[in-house]
Formats: sequence, C-alpha cells, structure tokens
Amino acid sequence: MSDPVIDFHFGAPEDPQSGCYWSKEFEKGIAFLAMRLVTGSLFGKINIERVRNHILGVTNGSKYVHYVVLLAMDQVYDVNGNTRREIIHLYVPNSYIASVAKENNRTLLGASIHPYRTDWEEDLEYCLKNPAVLCKWIPSSQQIDLIHPKCIAFYKKLAEIRLPLLCHAGPEGAIPSFDKTSQDLNNPNLLRHALDAGVTVIAAHAALPLLPPPFESDEPYQALVSLFREADTNGWKHYADLSAINIGPRGQYVEKLKKDIPPERLLFGSDYPIPMLDTSQKPNLSIGHWLKHFFQTVAAKNPLDKNYLLIKNMDFGDALFTNASAVLRLG
Repeated sequence: MSDPVIDFHFGAPEDPQSGCYWSKEFEKGIAFLAMRLVTGSLFGKINIERVRNHILGVTNGSKYVHYVVLLAMDQVYDVNGNTRREIIHLYVPNSYIASVAKENNRTLLGASIHPYRTDWEEDLEYCLKNPAVLCKWIPSSQQIDLIHPKCIAFYKKLAEIRLPLLCHAGPEGAIPSFDKTSQDLNNPNLLRHALDAGVTVIAAHAALPLLPPPFESDEPYQALVSLFREADTNGWKHYADLSAINIGPRGQYVEKLKKDIPPERLLFGSDYPIPMLDTSQKPNLSIGHWLKHFFQTVAAKNPLDKNYLLIKNMDFGDALFTNASAVLRLG
C-alpha cells in the first residue's frame, strides 16, 4: 500500500446496538463540539448514523487520502480487569469499527484493547482476524499506566504479531480525564518499556503542546526527541505521527520536527474530526506564498484534502505520505 494513510477518530452518543457511548463530561469538551460542527449538528440531534455517514462521506470524497485508519476506543478497566463505567468518557467497540471497515474498502480497523482486561488475548485475536492494522491507546483517558506489569505481556504479544501501538503522547485536551495525574500517564518516557519489548510504537501528535511556551510546557516533546536520539542505538521501532499539527499555533515546531526526528520515522495523520486551521503553518512564508496556500486550502472542500495540502506545504517530503505502508500491519 503506497497511498496516504491517516488516523481518524470515531465517536457516537450511547447506542445499544453498536455499543458506542460517550459521557456527559465528554459533551462539554472540544471533541464533542467538533463532532457537532463537522456533522452539521450544531443545533440538532446527533446520532451514530449521522456520524457514520459523515465520516464515510469524507473518506470516499477525498482525492488525496485513499485509506483511513478508523480508531476504536476501549473502555476503562482497573488492574483487576473490572470496567470503570463512571470514568469512561468515550467507548467505541472494535466490533463496530470492524463492521464499518468490512463495508468500506478505504477504511481500516484501528483496534483499541485495554491491557488490564482479563480477556485481552481473545479480543486481540478477534481484531487480527478482522483485520486490525494497529492498536490505539490514550493512557490519560483509558487510565493505562504504560509501565504497569500487566502491560508487559501485552507488549510481548504486540511485538510477536507485529501490531503497532499508536499511543497518545503529550497533553490530551479532547477526551477526559484532564487532571494532572491522568495527564502524566501520557509522558513519552513511559514508552520505553514497549520499545524495549520490540513493539513498533507510534507517538501520536509527536507529543506537541497545544500552545507554545511559555503558555504551555513542551517538556513532553523534548522527552520524545530524546527517545528518538536513542532509537537507532537501542534498535527501537519508534515513530511519530503529525496528526493535529494543523490545530493551534504549532507552526514553530515545523522546522524543529524536521531537525529533531528523522523523516523516515514521521507518519502522516489528521486527528479528524477535530477542526484544523485553514492557513499554512509553515514558517517564514512570504505574503504571496501564504495567500497561495490559503486559497488552495479554502478551495479544497474535503477536510482530509485540506489537511493533506496543508501538511504537504510544510515540505516534510513525499515519503511522509507513504511511510505508514511499512509500519502498519497490512495484509
């Protein structure tokens, strides 16, 4: 597969048939607002069919992005394997995303399996058969301690079956919980155990801050860069994606990313449906080039195409858009 592949979030209000669920707290945040905006449901009712139809419409309508990894989101479990319904803010079962992927050949299953589950091996086997191309975690939202002993067996299995782990790194502002203890679970340094176990790890969003210093610390990004400096020496299969780079004032990190992370270790991403800026964040553009990029982006009605064009204009190189074919578990 040589066509662009991106990560693509799914979410829906409580739906008994699919099992999808989001909490009242989730409905107070930016991800819920984004879902309303992109589906045209700002003042109307939003339901799973509306979300599904929108996402498939955007996928099928893209000219530049030919495949999307549609991400599931597992429930929260305690270390004894019990579900913690009171702190589950978004749940999208693997079975539902698998059913969507079967119906649309431009959609790939991004599984999510909590390592504290007592039945994680069975669910992982189900996902491989369907087939999953990666496993996605958001530690702060799913309350996953990446260095907990229960993760070790999971890492060994991921390495054995060569299923990449797409793990959120750095600040999380879309899906609760947002308290400091939870946010600390997204520390990139905690990825060392997975990397040492031989897991192919993709650090989502390259651990970038939402706001530049001094408004927000970029310590997670610096920690991630330190890991990449050790990657070749330690034989780590370490990658980062550029999803959400078009959100907020992240332009100052474009050139830093090119310097800090080898180009073959960067992957294309979007973080859709979180809205992006329509303006190029490439630094030091002349007025003429900025206007050219602006009108090019505005003319692209499909949001995936907008994201593609914006990132292409940052000049990371064409390999960025095909690197995923060598990283994901395809075929």
